[in-house]
Amino acid sequence: MRKNNRDRILETARRLFLKYGFNGISIRDIAAGARLTTGAIYFHFKNKRDIYAAICLEAVDLLIARFREAVVAGTTPPQKLISTYDAYLAFYYENRDYYNILMEYRAAYEPDDTDDIAAKMRELVDLMAQTIGLGQEKSYYRSVSPLMAAMFLASVAEGMLQFKKIGMMESLRITDTEFRRCMDDIVWNGIKRES
Repeated sequence: MRKNNRDRILETARRLFLKYGFNGISIRDIAAGARLTTGAIYFHFKNKRDIYAAICLEAVDLLIARFREAVVAGTTPPQKLISTYDAYLAFYYENRDYYNILMEYRAAYEPDDTDDIAAKMRELVDLMAQTIGLGQEKSYYRSVSPLMAAMFLASVAEGMLQFKKIGMMESLRITDTEFRRCMDDIVWNGIKRES
Protein backbone atom coordinates (compact mmCIF):
# COMPACT_ATOMS: atom_id res chain seq x y z
CA MET A 1 0.00 0.00 0.00
CA ARG A 2 2.76 2.45 0.92
CA LYS A 3 4.60 1.83 -2.37
CA ASN A 4 1.38 2.68 -4.18
CA ASN A 5 1.13 5.89 -2.15
CA ARG A 6 4.63 6.88 -3.25
CA ASP A 7 3.70 6.25 -6.88
CA ARG A 8 0.48 8.25 -6.45
CA ILE A 9 2.42 11.12 -4.93
CA LEU A 10 4.88 11.17 -7.82
CA GLU A 11 2.15 10.89 -10.45
CA THR A 12 0.15 13.72 -8.87
CA ALA A 13 3.24 15.88 -8.38
CA ARG A 14 4.31 15.39 -12.02
CA ARG A 15 0.90 16.59 -13.20
CA LEU A 16 0.84 19.57 -10.81
CA PHE A 17 4.45 20.62 -11.46
CA LEU A 18 3.77 20.63 -15.19
CA LYS A 19 0.65 22.73 -14.80
CA TYR A 20 1.81 25.18 -12.11
CA GLY A 21 5.60 24.91 -11.92
CA PHE A 22 7.71 24.12 -8.90
CA ASN A 23 6.86 27.34 -7.07
CA GLY A 24 3.16 27.19 -7.96
CA ILE A 25 2.25 24.27 -5.71
CA SER A 26 2.71 23.16 -2.13
CA ILE A 27 2.93 19.85 -0.28
CA ARG A 28 -0.72 20.37 0.66
CA ASP A 29 -1.65 20.68 -3.02
CA ILE A 30 0.15 17.43 -3.79
CA ALA A 31 -1.50 15.69 -0.83
CA ALA A 32 -4.95 16.92 -1.87
CA GLY A 33 -4.39 15.86 -5.49
CA ALA A 34 -3.22 12.42 -4.41
CA ARG A 35 -6.03 12.16 -1.83
CA LEU A 36 -3.52 11.61 0.96
CA THR A 37 -2.58 13.43 4.13
CA THR A 38 0.50 15.63 4.28
CA GLY A 39 1.83 13.08 6.79
CA ALA A 40 1.68 10.43 4.07
CA ILE A 41 3.69 12.72 1.82
CA TYR A 42 6.30 13.31 4.51
CA PHE A 43 6.51 9.55 5.15
CA HIS A 44 7.99 9.18 1.65
CA PHE A 45 9.67 12.55 1.02
CA LYS A 46 11.49 15.17 3.11
CA ASN A 47 10.02 18.14 1.25
CA LYS A 48 8.73 19.36 -2.11
CA ARG A 49 12.24 19.60 -3.58
CA ASP A 50 12.77 15.93 -2.66
CA ILE A 51 9.64 15.00 -4.64
CA TYR A 52 10.79 17.11 -7.58
CA ALA A 53 14.25 15.53 -7.46
CA ALA A 54 12.72 12.03 -7.46
CA ILE A 55 10.78 12.89 -10.62
CA CYS A 56 13.91 14.34 -12.24
CA LEU A 57 15.88 11.21 -11.36
CA GLU A 58 13.18 9.11 -13.06
CA ALA A 59 13.58 11.31 -16.13
CA VAL A 60 17.36 11.03 -16.19
CA ASP A 61 17.18 7.25 -15.70
CA LEU A 62 14.91 7.02 -18.76
CA LEU A 63 17.30 9.17 -20.77
CA ILE A 64 20.35 7.16 -19.69
CA ALA A 65 18.60 3.93 -20.69
CA ARG A 66 17.88 5.42 -24.12
CA PHE A 67 21.51 6.51 -24.52
CA ARG A 68 22.79 3.06 -23.57
CA GLU A 69 20.43 1.36 -26.03
CA ALA A 70 21.47 3.76 -28.78
CA VAL A 71 25.19 3.28 -28.19
CA VAL A 72 24.83 -0.52 -28.20
CA ALA A 73 22.79 -0.42 -31.41
CA GLY A 74 25.42 1.52 -33.39
CA THR A 75 28.15 -0.47 -35.11
CA THR A 76 30.79 2.22 -35.66
CA PRO A 77 31.83 4.93 -33.20
CA PRO A 78 30.30 7.68 -35.39
CA GLN A 79 27.00 5.76 -35.56
CA LYS A 80 27.10 5.28 -31.80
CA LEU A 81 27.79 8.97 -31.23
CA ILE A 82 25.07 10.33 -33.52
CA SER A 83 22.65 7.79 -32.05
CA THR A 84 22.98 9.57 -28.69
CA TYR A 85 21.53 12.64 -30.39
CA ASP A 86 18.72 10.47 -31.80
CA ALA A 87 18.07 9.10 -28.30
CA TYR A 88 17.85 12.61 -26.85
CA LEU A 89 15.47 13.72 -29.59
CA ALA A 90 13.27 10.64 -29.07
CA PHE A 91 13.23 11.34 -25.32
CA TYR A 92 12.14 14.92 -26.05
CA TYR A 93 9.21 13.75 -28.20
CA GLU A 94 8.13 10.69 -26.24
CA ASN A 95 8.68 11.93 -22.69
CA ARG A 96 7.85 15.63 -23.00
CA ASP A 97 6.51 15.85 -19.44
CA TYR A 98 9.74 14.51 -18.03
CA TYR A 99 11.78 16.73 -20.35
CA ASN A 100 9.92 19.87 -19.27
CA ILE A 101 10.17 19.05 -15.57
CA LEU A 102 13.88 18.32 -15.93
CA MET A 103 14.45 21.63 -17.74
CA GLU A 104 12.61 23.56 -15.03
CA TYR A 105 14.71 21.85 -12.38
CA ARG A 106 17.89 22.76 -14.23
CA ALA A 107 16.76 26.37 -14.47
CA ALA A 108 16.36 26.49 -10.67
CA TYR A 109 19.62 24.62 -10.01
CA GLU A 110 21.78 26.17 -7.32
CA PRO A 111 25.42 25.04 -7.10
CA ASP A 112 25.32 24.61 -3.33
CA ASP A 113 22.55 22.00 -3.60
CA THR A 114 23.53 18.43 -2.87
CA ASP A 115 22.51 17.24 -6.26
CA ASP A 116 22.22 13.63 -7.37
CA ILE A 117 20.68 14.86 -10.64
CA ALA A 118 23.87 16.58 -11.83
CA ALA A 119 25.81 13.41 -11.01
CA LYS A 120 23.27 11.33 -12.98
CA MET A 121 23.42 13.74 -15.92
CA ARG A 122 27.16 13.27 -15.95
CA GLU A 123 26.55 9.63 -16.91
CA LEU A 124 25.12 10.87 -20.22
CA VAL A 125 28.20 12.94 -20.96
CA ASP A 126 30.46 10.08 -19.85
CA LEU A 127 28.72 7.72 -22.31
CA MET A 128 29.34 10.19 -25.11
CA ALA A 129 32.95 10.73 -24.00
CA GLN A 130 33.56 6.96 -23.97
CA THR A 131 32.14 6.74 -27.48
CA ILE A 132 34.42 9.55 -28.65
CA GLY A 133 37.39 7.83 -26.96
CA LEU A 134 36.52 4.59 -28.75
CA GLY A 135 36.39 6.53 -32.03
CA GLN A 136 39.86 7.91 -31.33
CA GLU A 137 41.22 4.43 -30.57
CA LYS A 138 39.84 3.19 -33.88
CA SER A 139 41.19 6.26 -35.74
CA TYR A 140 37.78 7.71 -36.57
CA TYR A 141 38.46 10.95 -34.69
CA ARG A 142 41.48 13.13 -34.13
CA SER A 143 42.91 13.63 -30.68
CA VAL A 144 40.69 15.97 -28.65
CA SER A 145 39.49 15.79 -25.09
CA PRO A 146 36.62 13.26 -25.22
CA LEU A 147 35.00 14.92 -22.22
CA MET A 148 35.15 18.42 -23.71
CA ALA A 149 33.91 17.17 -27.10
CA ALA A 150 31.04 15.33 -25.37
CA MET A 151 30.13 18.46 -23.40
CA PHE A 152 30.16 20.50 -26.61
CA LEU A 153 27.91 18.04 -28.46
CA ALA A 154 25.55 17.66 -25.50
CA SER A 155 25.28 21.45 -25.27
CA VAL A 156 24.49 21.73 -28.97
CA ALA A 157 21.78 19.06 -28.70
CA GLU A 158 20.31 20.68 -25.59
CA GLY A 159 20.32 24.11 -27.23
CA MET A 160 18.60 22.72 -30.30
CA LEU A 161 15.86 21.17 -28.13
CA GLN A 162 15.34 24.47 -26.35
CA PHE A 163 15.03 26.18 -29.74
CA LYS A 164 12.51 23.51 -30.79
CA LYS A 165 10.55 24.14 -27.62
CA ILE A 166 10.18 27.86 -28.34
CA GLY A 167 9.38 27.27 -32.02
CA MET A 168 12.62 28.61 -33.45
CA MET A 169 13.45 25.47 -35.45
CA GLU A 170 10.02 25.58 -37.05
CA SER A 171 10.33 29.30 -37.70
CA LEU A 172 13.67 28.71 -39.43
CA ARG A 173 12.17 25.71 -41.25
CA ILE A 174 14.93 23.40 -40.00
CA THR A 175 13.77 19.81 -39.69
CA ASP A 176 15.10 17.27 -37.23
CA THR A 177 16.59 15.32 -40.13
CA GLU A 178 18.42 18.37 -41.51
CA PHE A 179 19.81 19.23 -38.10
CA ARG A 180 20.90 15.63 -37.54
CA ARG A 181 22.69 15.61 -40.92
CA CYS A 182 24.46 18.84 -40.00
CA MET A 183 25.55 17.43 -36.62
CA ASP A 184 26.78 14.26 -38.30
CA ASP A 185 28.71 16.32 -40.86
CA ILE A 186 30.31 18.49 -38.18
CA VAL A 187 31.23 15.44 -36.09
CA TRP A 188 32.92 13.92 -39.14
CA ASN A 189 34.41 16.99 -40.80
CA GLY A 190 34.42 19.86 -38.35
CA ILE A 191 33.89 23.37 -39.69
CA LYS A 192 37.50 24.40 -40.32
CA ARG A 193 38.38 25.02 -43.95
CA GLU A 194 41.11 22.78 -45.23
CA SER A 195 44.30 24.62 -46.09
